[in-house]
Parts: sequence; C-alpha cells; structure tokens
Amino acid sequence: MNINVKRIIFAILVILNCIAIFMFSAQNAEKSSKTSGVIVNRVVDTVSVVNKKVKKETLKDNVTFYVRKLAHFSIYTLLGIWLLNEFNTFKMSILKRVIISLSFGAIYAVSDEFHQSFISGRSQEIRDVCIDTCGVLFGCILVLLIGKIFELIKRKFKQSKTNSSTVKENRI
Repeated sequence: MNINVKRIIFAILVILNCIAIFMFSAQNAEKSSKTSGVIVNRVVDTVSVVNKKVKKETLKDNVTFYVRKLAHFSIYTLLGIWLLNEFNTFKMSILKRVIISLSFGAIYAVSDEFHQSFISGRSQEIRDVCIDTCGVLFGCILVLLIGKIFELIKRKFKQSKTNSSTVKENRI
C-alpha cells in the first residue's frame, strides 16, 4: 500500500478516535453514568449469579470505577495505535515516533480533562490523564511488538524460501 494512502488512513483514524473521546467527554454526568452503567450492570449481574453472597451495591460501586478507568485506558490505547502507525509513515527514528505519539496523546488527555471542566457533573482528574497516557504508551508498545513479530515471520519465511530453492538447485 502506498505510504500516502497509509498516512491518510491513519490520520483519519486518529481524528475519528479524538472525536469519539471528545463526544464521550461531552456527555454530562448522568449520560456518562448510563453509558458505562450498561457494562457495569452486566458484570454485577454475572458476578451475583456466580456468588450469591456478594452485595450488589458495593460491587456496583467498585466495578463502576474499574469500568470507567478501563474505558479511558482502552480508547487511548486505540489512539496510541493509530498515532504510532501514522508516524511510522515518516522517516524518523522509532524513539522519536514513540515520543511524538506519546506527547500528542498526553496533550490530548490534558485537553480532554480541561474540556470536561465545562460539562455538568464532570470532574477533571490528573489520575485520568495518567491512565490515558499509559493507554497511549500501551498502544505504541503493541504496535512495536506486532511489528517485530511480523518482521520475524517475514525473516523466517525468506529463510525457508532460500533454503528450499537451495535444496532444489542441489537436486538438479
């Protein structure tokens, strides 16, 4: 695939991801709670069926916290994946690409928390910025690991092709 096409695709994915984050942050506290509440209720119902002794309300409070923080981490992990893939289309060191991706993600996380300060019932938390930035870093690490795995597979494939052609030449 052409580098310019990849660059455009990943730029679009970065923009769409940022829009999704912005839209979630634009929800007031009630709407945001309903959104995460769907997942929370499923988890609580499942756990309470398995363990009848569990108190649903206590469990619900604990699960809500983790679901909301995992949502932050996950959507920013996606952002990290799209960002690093975008910057992988430019000629610069891997370290520079990761630093730029991480910096963009951290700045966007800060702006996201600032945005929430204008939304009814929402709060700004440094902890969320840290979770978001860790999500971006995790996304970058995933891209790097998957890239290394593909490199190893390609190398093995080339070696096996070279070995099989050498064997064929020796037979002749």
